[in-house]
Amino acid sequence: MRKLTYYFSDEFIARIFGKLSDRTYLIAILLFGILVRGRQYLTNRSFWLDEAFLANNFKQRDFMQLLEPLDYSQVAPIGFLWVEKLMGNLFGVNEFSLRLVPFLASIAAIYLLYDLGRVLLSKKWGLLIAFAFTLPLTLTYFSSELKQYMTDLSIALLLFWYYYRFIFQNKQDTKAIITLGILGAICVWFSNITPILLLSIGLALWLPLLKAFNSKRLFSILTSNALWLVSFLPYYFNFIKNNPHREGMVNYWSSAFLPHQPKEAYEWIVATFEELFRNTASHYEMTFLALGLFIVGVLSVLIRKTKWHYLYLFLPILIHLQLSYFRVYPFTGRLILYLIPLIIFFEFVGIEYISGFFKTKKAVVILFSLALLSLAFLRTPNYFVHPMMGEDIKPVLQYVKEQKEQNDIVYAYSGAHAAFKFYKDKYFTTEDSCIVGISSGDYYNKFIKEFEGLKGRVWVVFSHMNPPQGLEYINSEISKSKQLDYFEAEGAKVYLISK
Repeated sequence: MRKLTYYFSDEFIARIFGKLSDRTYLIAILLFGILVRGRQYLTNRSFWLDEAFLANNFKQRDFMQLLEPLDYSQVAPIGFLWVEKLMGNLFGVNEFSLRLVPFLASIAAIYLLYDLGRVLLSKKWGLLIAFAFTLPLTLTYFSSELKQYMTDLSIALLLFWYYYRFIFQNKQDTKAIITLGILGAICVWFSNITPILLLSIGLALWLPLLKAFNSKRLFSILTSNALWLVSFLPYYFNFIKNNPHREGMVNYWSSAFLPHQPKEAYEWIVATFEELFRNTASHYEMTFLALGLFIVGVLSVLIRKTKWHYLYLFLPILIHLQLSYFRVYPFTGRLILYLIPLIIFFEFVGIEYISGFFKTKKAVVILFSLALLSLAFLRTPNYFVHPMMGEDIKPVLQYVKEQKEQNDIVYAYSGAHAAFKFYKDKYFTTEDSCIVGISSGDYYNKFIKEFEGLKGRVWVVFSHMNPPQGLEYINSEISKSKQLDYFEAEGAKVYLISK
């Protein structure tokens, strides 16, 4: 029994895991993150609907035109748009070039989270937190997505990392505070969630001043805040407040705003946070363990005065929920990916607190970490072999290109219209008869008339198979017609029918 106890002792665990340096573990974690997310990036999957909307803007617009409201009701930070346009100009408007920035941001975020954990806890905790951050499949997928969500996440970590690394530990460093002002002013143009982060960090700057007044620190904080405002106000009035897509976006995301009625608000909070923690844990069975550890982590910070400064990392959740309540910024899914590393941090704060009640602290940490992460880790090889492909329309269009005859019609159902427009020039010529279907959701009668007017051999291409009422009609028409060929890929398919 004594021998068995030894294997759970801190001494034994230190012998096993202490053989390699922290630097070696960090390199291994970074390489693992690059391997997993790089595999997803290198799949070179097709742009799906939302990505294609944005990609078409880069094909059709120059830098100055990107300052105007985007086509397809798209909304994205100006800085992000310009960097993506630069990537397109340098390497071509394609999947690899336009997804490079989100991919690199996702890798940088691993190191930033490690160093944040190192500064606030220790190197060992930083390594554990960084490793946990490499596992969520949601982050793996969005690390190669042509949208701003991964840059939102990396900017959130960058700003908090800078505050805790250079300001919190040296509150008299006025130059660091002004540098934070410059950094925050720049980030405003690259991420729409920056104001949420700056409100949290702004509070972190002001509260210590209330306890111990310092005129130099006051001046530096005022300067920093002024820089944020000078940057944010023109951005808000030029690109957010008067954006013609704003009302449409509010309606589109209506279910992502915190309801005002108590019962509805409770149900909304339960569903929203269940999804958030499921995305964090990457496995449904671990959702409530992740939630429980997070709650323990936050509560442990509240009861430990020496840890109160961690609460600044919790503030973005509260601020974002408030903005959601007032229908200013939706709180859902991919729009709150930036919260995942902060949630992971508090999960491990919870583990750190629980382990303090046991003599064999390291064994408890390992057991909780295995319980939290093992299922997500074991799923990684499967997704490495079978990466997520989304709406992979390229193989479908390639098949049509190879099989179509000269007088065939290629008809793209409206759900596929954005991706079809982006790839059309790659697979078809001006001599090919290609039709992008009318939206069955907006113009159902015109859609039916258009489809009924098609005669001869018709390739009907599907991707992002919405709206459903149009699909029901087309599927019934296909069943009535003579089906000559069929091909499908993940999230996309094509029928060849004779009408």
